[in-house]
Amino acid sequence: MYLEQFSSALRERWRGSLFTVSEAKRIDARAKEYLHRLRRLGEVERVHWGWYYLPEKHMDVWDFLTRDRGFKVLIKQTAASIWNYDFVHRNVYRLAVEDSAYKRALERFGKNRGWIFEVEYHDKIPYEYREVDSLFIETPESCLVSCIAAWSFLDAFAVLYFRRDEISFNKVKELARWKRISRTDVRVWNAIKYGCRLFDEQIGRRMFNMKAARLEQVDVKELIEEAVEKVVEFA
Repeated sequence: MYLEQFSSALRERWRGSLFTVSEAKRIDARAKEYLHRLRRLGEVERVHWGWYYLPEKHMDVWDFLTRDRGFKVLIKQTAASIWNYDFVHRNVYRLAVEDSAYKRALERFGKNRGWIFEVEYHDKIPYEYREVDSLFIETPESCLVSCIAAWSFLDAFAVLYFRRDEISFNKVKELARWKRISRTDVRVWNAIKYGCRLFDEQIGRRMFNMKAARLEQVDVKELIEEAVEKVVEFA
């Protein structure tokens, strides 16, 4: 296979995406040589050891995340920004992957473009997720729980408010009941119930069919109250 044919096959499969030398070798055994030549011509970009990127014009971070073919899940605050309509805008993108080499390639690629990718590597993704518009995104229920566990109360309660008619509270209870807010003894499920009661009080009607819960830890309590108040004020 000649260089031009190899380049055409690459574009067909990997345009706008990261890919590995081993994946390119499925097109042609001389892939390593061809990639070196294409790099010198400016047609591919070497990202990290064994990883390349096939450029696509006018791509922002979301275009890349959608076009890139590697398996990744948008999690925590990044997933929350989708479910709560970017209520809390952040320039950090939280991802989970099952390939440690891909994790390093994503982080290097993002850094080269001024995008902050915080990538978690897991043998198996521990978050529930689903596909939305060609992206795998942590579900609202899982996202709500993981954000609260990480002290991202504003992100979480904005998801709770905007997706209140879609969220399965049985699923939230299943995910949150035994999970605790990081570095505390406060159970995430109790924090969610407390936030639901605050929403009802702030709005003046019963939006959530939830038993009241008390929180003893003052800093957690105050931050949840502040988050709920901001959601009600600006939603």
